[in-house]
Amino acid sequence: MHTYGEHYVPDGRKSGQVPSGAARCTIAVPGDADGYPETFEYIDATRTLRVGSGEFAPVSPEAFAFEVSGLKVVQSWLKYRMKKGAGKKSSPLDDIRPERWTSQFTTELLELLWVLEATIDGYAEQAALFDAIIASDSFRADELPAVPEQIRTPKKATPTTSDLFDFEDEG
Repeated sequence: MHTYGEHYVPDGRKSGQVPSGAARCTIAVPGDADGYPETFEYIDATRTLRVGSGEFAPVSPEAFAFEVSGLKVVQSWLKYRMKKGAGKKSSPLDDIRPERWTSQFTTELLELLWVLEATIDGYAEQAALFDAIIASDSFRADELPAVPEQIRTPKKATPTTSDLFDFEDEG
């Protein structure tokens, strides 16, 4: 799911597809330069994510607030796609930005919301599986076989000989 259907695709699903969730684009984000969103907000009472003058709903508060290691996923994704963009600028290339909100942005945002919805929906099953693992028999470290020393020591890299990067003029 977090690879957007590129790896470990469950039976019955197509590769490269994210299963649709509840969130929908209820009001399209304008695709012209004047309508390029500069702000976004989440309205908890209506479970609506407003992106400029566009709207996505229903978006659960849990999906909007979802974070990984302190990074709020949806907010970060949106900040980078707002008119002025987010992030540090390290070269003039960072000034090259889209001139308008695209339909691809809408699709990507919906897929992100759907992945987060499915992630959150799987928490109960994950918790039950975790509890079953904790309650089951387990090995103690001293019951495992010792790892031979030759396996613990990484092999040294052997240099290869190749003229792949030999730029001497042969002519």
